[in-house]
Amino acid sequence: MYIRKLTHSLDEILVGGKAASLSKLLEYGVDVPEGFAITKALLTDYQAAKHWPAGFQQELKHAIAELNSAKLIVRSSAIGEDSAHHSFAGQLDSIVVENELSAVEATILQCWKGLENERVKAYEQISGKRLTEMALVIQVFLEADYAGVTFTQSPTDEFSSYTEYVQGAGEQLVAGKITPKNFSVKRANIDQLDLPFNAKVLISKSFQLKDQYGCHLDIEWVSKGDQIYFVQARPITVQVTKKVYWSNTNLNENYPDPISPLLYSIARDSYYHYFKNISKLLQIDGETLRSLEYDFSNTVGIWGNRIYYNMTNIHNVMSSSPLRAYFKEAFNQFVGYSDQDVATHSSVNRTSLMKLVWRLIYLNIRLESHVQNIEGKVSRFSQKVDEEQGDQMDAKLFYEFLDLRFNQWYHASLADFFSMIHYKLLGKMAHSYFGEESVGVHNTLIQAIPGLISSEPLNDIWDLVVQIDQVEGGKSFFLENPTDVVWEKVQYAPEWKTVFNGFQHYLKTWGFRCSGELMFFKRNYIEEPLKFVELVQSYMRNDAVNPRAVIEKKDQERKKAMRTFVWKIVKKWHVLLPVTLFEVIKLYLVATLCKNAISSRERVRYKQAEMYYKFKVVVKRIGAKEVNKGNVSDSEDILYLSYKEIGELIGSSAMDSGLLKEKISTRIQHFQEESKKEFPSNFSTNFGERPESIAGEVSFVEGATEFRGLAASGGRIRGRVKVLESVLEGNKIEQGDILVTKQTDPGWAMVFPLIGGLIVERGGALSHGAIVAREFGIPAVIGIDHITRSLKDNDEVILDGNLGRIQLIQHD
Repeated sequence: MYIRKLTHSLDEILVGGKAASLSKLLEYGVDVPEGFAITKALLTDYQAAKHWPAGFQQELKHAIAELNSAKLIVRSSAIGEDSAHHSFAGQLDSIVVENELSAVEATILQCWKGLENERVKAYEQISGKRLTEMALVIQVFLEADYAGVTFTQSPTDEFSSYTEYVQGAGEQLVAGKITPKNFSVKRANIDQLDLPFNAKVLISKSFQLKDQYGCHLDIEWVSKGDQIYFVQARPITVQVTKKVYWSNTNLNENYPDPISPLLYSIARDSYYHYFKNISKLLQIDGETLRSLEYDFSNTVGIWGNRIYYNMTNIHNVMSSSPLRAYFKEAFNQFVGYSDQDVATHSSVNRTSLMKLVWRLIYLNIRLESHVQNIEGKVSRFSQKVDEEQGDQMDAKLFYEFLDLRFNQWYHASLADFFSMIHYKLLGKMAHSYFGEESVGVHNTLIQAIPGLISSEPLNDIWDLVVQIDQVEGGKSFFLENPTDVVWEKVQYAPEWKTVFNGFQHYLKTWGFRCSGELMFFKRNYIEEPLKFVELVQSYMRNDAVNPRAVIEKKDQERKKAMRTFVWKIVKKWHVLLPVTLFEVIKLYLVATLCKNAISSRERVRYKQAEMYYKFKVVVKRIGAKEVNKGNVSDSEDILYLSYKEIGELIGSSAMDSGLLKEKISTRIQHFQEESKKEFPSNFSTNFGERPESIAGEVSFVEGATEFRGLAASGGRIRGRVKVLESVLEGNKIEQGDILVTKQTDPGWAMVFPLIGGLIVERGGALSHGAIVAREFGIPAVIGIDHITRSLKDNDEVILDGNLGRIQLIQHD
């Protein structure tokens, strides 16, 4: 009647915070000393009757007899103790007693008196919280080898846990009678722990509990032999200053330069819908979605007019999933961010793991139909832009783009999501069999992906070069004349008609794929066809190889790597045939899913570039009309307005033209000033603060001879470097040069057949540069801060794509 086993689900209202917490600890799968709870009703009934209620003593006698221990510990569990706001840590009593009925009864009475002790009264006065009801916990008493307290968030470092411990029982630690030993450790470094008790289990289980509770915890524990027992867990009631973590490592691929107010207004709301729609697809419940509204609304920010991920809010969103740890690690790898969890809170998980897994399987099966859906929508939008004009039509096209980007792009986001998930999964599998050599194996398994759309522009350029060769004297004419002369003749000379058609086909199909292809201030090959002619001349001058032949060779390497992997599995599990078959099937399945997802992602990125270019065409047409109306001075002025402000302009509900011009002029001036500010690729700020500048980590060292980054594509090469700001400078590259640049987007693929190696400041393993480098077997290292300043044209380096290392060769 009064006694409840800890193995049952217990209500804090009946048994207090401590007993309910112990019950929850057992539910979450950690070891807790055996015991039971006594409800608060016993104290109420005892006070009313002035004696033990009928039947209680027999119930207690039976309960303590089931605890196979000579000593027990009787612990207070007051209602309101161990809450998120008031812990009452160390204020109430826990008493060790012999396992004998009368001794336990006397100790219960003694614990109850704790409600009136001076420590509790003082704490109540300070906190404003009063305790009036008390339940109890009775457990087996363990003669501990070690005991201590672990905080899953250190008071001085929000990414580390902090533990204090003593040898023997923990009472002397809690009482402050001795100075404990202590250590701090990050989650990623648990395996490095070497202590006289099982600290690895302690810390890994503590972080597991933090994830399950959804908040940071203050955990009491004891160690007996190799076993760790958890005896209390309560929310940490004092938090460190909240920080916000920012990164543009991956975003720089799409937005390499300062972005206009129009583009930022679109990007900010795009990412809001992107992450919210993904969460809906993964069936995160409505209440949790509403609780994350702030995080969804602030997944990106702007610093120095450059767009940054708010990694804190993105990790907060991912914390709502049952696979939160896996998703965060996969996302970090996907965007090239350091391996740390920067979430400030975890939402209560209301989606079951099994339900999520089935949902993922369903969405993965439907991935191709989602990709085809968005491809069709973008193609229809592009066709309308080309064929239909006029004030009303441009207004409709303006809003059709916004609908595509905000409300329809979830179809495309699945390709990103599954690329991230399957790449991580394949990498883990490779690491389990190849250890430190796994990076090279991992990258080889996903090179030469069949039908990758990123390869098609290169094939078309090759075909164009072949067509030029077929014109009598064609090659010498291209190489011996200036670009403008070549382009003039190709456009109008009858003998060049086939070649001109080839140029037209390329520019229409791929011409918008250029450096900064989503940027409204950037120009592409459609707008500057002479730059494309320069690139073709560079191909011909350097005798670029047939990309189809290169990919075929890389495909053979991929197949060989798969055979090597299969043989590794067979050697490990040959005595267990079912396990061998399972692992081989899993390898082929995961590799196939990964290749398909990456291929799908490249397809939607192509349609994204097309969609943004066509939108830029629409915006410029609108801008030209507003110039004619006298509302703006230049057609590009409207790039300094947000999309909502342009909507008001289209709808004739904007402010007076004079005031509008003044606003735009002020914004242009502010834009130019802000764009001069530089911020690191990764940095943090205190919540609510916006500093004018950030001192980043100093990674640019004048005269440095060795640099390290992410091994993105295997192989080793020695060669000279060419440092490029844009692919439009591609004519500087000669066959075999090592390309050095800040970031690569799909537009850079055009120069890849010419280069022998790739070094990039920013990006991750699934950035476009990494994907195409693997496609052509080009050694690549990514993610080396300031490498474009550390190296200069014609420096000679050794690039090791297997180890992620660059060595600068010094010449006397």
